[in-house]
Amino acid sequence: MSRARRRSIYCTPAEWAEIAGLADEADMSNSAFLIACALADDGDERPDTVLALTEEEQRTQYRRIESLDRWSEALFGKMPGTGVSMLDAVAFLHRLAEGRGR
Repeated sequence: MSRARRRSIYCTPAEWAEIAGLADEADMSNSAFLIACALADDGDERPDTVLALTEEEQRTQYRRIESLDRWSEALFGKMPGTGVSMLDAVAFLHRLAEGRGR
């Protein structure tokens, strides 16, 4: 049986704090946690990972992001037949209204 040897890793204090917190959540030492993560062959980034969102919450979040993407495209994308976005048009109307003292 070979003897364990001390090794070093380099990370920021914030990264180490996150590693330590995740190791505590998994009820593992920092070393055991890092070794388990490094040697995991099931494709998981971390052993016994608990997702922050349920599948339904993930689907809801995805739908919200899709909606934001559509609104963003509508706001920033060029309107058909013009080189102007809706945001450009609203900014123009705002400047025009300011020029009239409104």
